[in-house]
Amino acid sequence: MKMNHVMTAIAAALTMVFVMASNAAAQVRTKRPDRGVYQPEPTVFKLQPVNVVDLKTIAAKSSRPIANQAKKTNRDQPIRRVSHQATVLHQAAGLSEPVFDQSIALDPPVTSGVVVNAEPQIIENSIIHDQPIEMSDVSSCDDCGGCDLCGPAACDGIGCDSMGGLWGSKPDVGLCFAPDQWFGSMEVLLMVRSGDFFPVLATTGADANNADDTVLFGNETMFDDGTAGGRLTLGTWLDASQCRSMVLRLWSATEDDFSFDVDDNSVAVLGRPFFDVSDGITPTDEVNIVAAPGQSNGAISIQGTSDVYGGDFSLRQFWYGRYGGTVDFIYGYQYMRLDESLNISTRSQSLDAAIAPLGSVIAIEDDFDVENSFHGGQFGIASHYQEGCWSFDMLAKFGFGSLRRQVERTGVTTTSIGVATAVDPNGLLVRSTNAGKTTDHTFGWVPELDLTLGYRRFPAYDITVGYHIIAMTDALQVSGTIDPDLASNLSDPPTGTQAPSPALRFDTFYVHGVHFGLRYSY
Repeated sequence: MKMNHVMTAIAAALTMVFVMASNAAAQVRTKRPDRGVYQPEPTVFKLQPVNVVDLKTIAAKSSRPIANQAKKTNRDQPIRRVSHQATVLHQAAGLSEPVFDQSIALDPPVTSGVVVNAEPQIIENSIIHDQPIEMSDVSSCDDCGGCDLCGPAACDGIGCDSMGGLWGSKPDVGLCFAPDQWFGSMEVLLMVRSGDFFPVLATTGADANNADDTVLFGNETMFDDGTAGGRLTLGTWLDASQCRSMVLRLWSATEDDFSFDVDDNSVAVLGRPFFDVSDGITPTDEVNIVAAPGQSNGAISIQGTSDVYGGDFSLRQFWYGRYGGTVDFIYGYQYMRLDESLNISTRSQSLDAAIAPLGSVIAIEDDFDVENSFHGGQFGIASHYQEGCWSFDMLAKFGFGSLRRQVERTGVTTTSIGVATAVDPNGLLVRSTNAGKTTDHTFGWVPELDLTLGYRRFPAYDITVGYHIIAMTDALQVSGTIDPDLASNLSDPPTGTQAPSPALRFDTFYVHGVHFGLRYSY
């Protein structure tokens, strides 16, 4: 009797060692696995034979399904998960009580170095995989609950690597000032605008009667020269898994301008063409003579500027990742500003009393100032792919919202005779019919595409080069504020044709070009 008790105790001890060894050998997947295929190594246990147990019989019995086993647990008692293999071992060893553990899955025992195959089983939440795990299919962007935002991630259990929803079960986000949470870039932009087509604004000819034979300025596209600008990007990760980030971008294409100046010393005849629709006359093409031999001395000056810049603030949420690449969904705030101006001024001194008092000076000025200001939301995607030292980034998004358009047109004619000066608030192309400030609002779009190629030349720093284009729909440019026929009613006040027309014309504006710079990414 005592010998039987001793043998029973020895068998129980061996079984406990067997169970503890199985539990200690459970597989653990790290939080951020490398790209590749994860193949769990088989666990092999070698036990000393027990006289009363046939190990092959135990292996055969261990393959029986145990799906309903958990249902037998009394819900009023603490839940205890029963390992089927451990139960069979104890029953075979002559023990009356099964051994309880925490979801222990045992590989079949081995005899003479041969592993006995068994069907894969699921015991509660424990999984024995009979297929390789594609680590590229496993996202590290999930909510583990215990991850330290400003320190290394502490989530390395298999339960922390499930994909989860697009936004995560709990938005474990926050702002941290640790150096490894921030990233950014500085880039030089070489940008070209879509340009603006101007009508004929200055002409010349053989004499005053043919002053519009040759175009000196106009009938061409302006604001289409390349300019050097810049872009600054600053971002921070909002979680330790680098699934959510906050990014601020500011950019400017800098100012594009032109200047045209000519006087009678270089060109004897100078004129400004227009379509005369003054009251009481037949509409006809005319030329305002600025300079002509024997009539007047004069000069024409035409100046223009174009300035475009913008920025955005976005939140980026991990959406998809596979084979070294990621795709983020982005949303946030978009801003863009386009300002243009045009100033046309002439100065003439009379040389013929039949035309104007001898020696009198007439100065005419037309001024156009345009502003486009866009405020709205944005949505799109941003992708990143890394292959060794090389990386490729793509950003495609749309801004949508309110576009405020404003133009201020001013005209003035100043006549001076000696010390006497008279001022008339009318120019040639800006008169009472279209002068003043006009503002409207419309719904607009700001689409943007950016492609960037990077090379990791220094630790944590990439040298980048790429292409960028951004547009603004229904934008107002200077040419859209000028009467398309250059019509002008010189009567004051006009009672017939109300010209120049105050109507505005709109078109899509865009700026594009290449960029290169330095990017910091921890």
